Amino acid sequence: MAEIKKNVAIIFGGKSAEHEVSIRSAGAIYKNIDRDLFNTSLIYIDRDGRWSLISGDNIGNPETDPAEKGSFIPWEKGSIITNDIDIYFPVLHGPNGEDGRVQGMFEMSGAPFAGAGSLSSNLAMDKVISKILFEQAGLSVAKYKVFTENDPDLIINEIEGSIGYPCFIKPCALGSSVGISPAENVEELLKGIDEAFKYDIKIVIEEKITGMEYEVSVKGNNDPVASRAGSFIPSRDFYDYEDKYILGETEFQIPAGLPAEKEDELRRAALIAYKALFLNGFSRVDFFIEEKTGRIIINEINTIPGFTEISMFPKLWTIDGLSFRSLITELIDLGFEHSEKIFSKLNKPE
Repeated sequence: MAEIKKNVAIIFGGKSAEHEVSIRSAGAIYKNIDRDLFNTSLIYIDRDGRWSLISGDNIGNPETDPAEKGSFIPWEKGSIITNDIDIYFPVLHGPNGEDGRVQGMFEMSGAPFAGAGSLSSNLAMDKVISKILFEQAGLSVAKYKVFTENDPDLIINEIEGSIGYPCFIKPCALGSSVGISPAENVEELLKGIDEAFKYDIKIVIEEKITGMEYEVSVKGNNDPVASRAGSFIPSRDFYDYEDKYILGETEFQIPAGLPAEKEDELRRAALIAYKALFLNGFSRVDFFIEEKTGRIIINEINTIPGFTEISMFPKLWTIDGLSFRSLITELIDLGFEHSEKIFSKLNKPE
């Protein structure tokens, strides 16, 4: 007897600044998912937060789909929620998708989903909390300061008295380099502060680390595994949003070409970081290796990394022969496994 296909719903788009990246990631997953194993539905969230079930023909330009828009919240009028989905695959980068909110909704409703749970997603999204947990786990982080008010005089005094220049200004909870600016002087610092506060009520200012950037993909629940490391050379001084997703001029080195001992150290650090945030499913862990000291410095973890055709997360697994299609299947299976575990605990009688 043929195996019954599972119904997978890919959720993408969203209200965050990473809306376009989400569309590209969802398109790549939809293109590569194993159709012998899965039936696929597409749930698009527009920039106003309205949900709709769209056709695969319109995944690249979902705004053209004629489907009626509504809500996913079951108690709201016009809800598009359905009961025939076996598992949800959120591909929502940034706030309201990668920060634990949609994951919490799944957990409340008892719906299986792929990727990290609500708590872990929230911890990873917050650059300050994640740094604290990384340090407690014995990992090195860049020197940083956090600010919740756009007070230029206070910020200038704090930064010039501690971190100094050059530095980077970042929204606390955003990805894909959105809202991030480098600063070599006070004028650039002030400009970067204003830019970061456009996206968040809390910003982080970090020292600039001189050295190569490296990324490691991790997947798994109780026994996660780390991929080989990859590196890249941006086409400009700062690997910004345009360089990542528009220009396509970044040079990737996969694998990174590190000495075996150094790469093993990097992979161990990735697993330590993954466990420090109680992660499950999958993530991409980003590092620097400081040029002068060779010290490994963790930058951040992305719990819903890019899945585009040029994204590092799927590319790194191909080193060991794992195809994009097989990777997606494994991530869905990990989602079923984790959901069964957490829901069995939640539903356990006293």
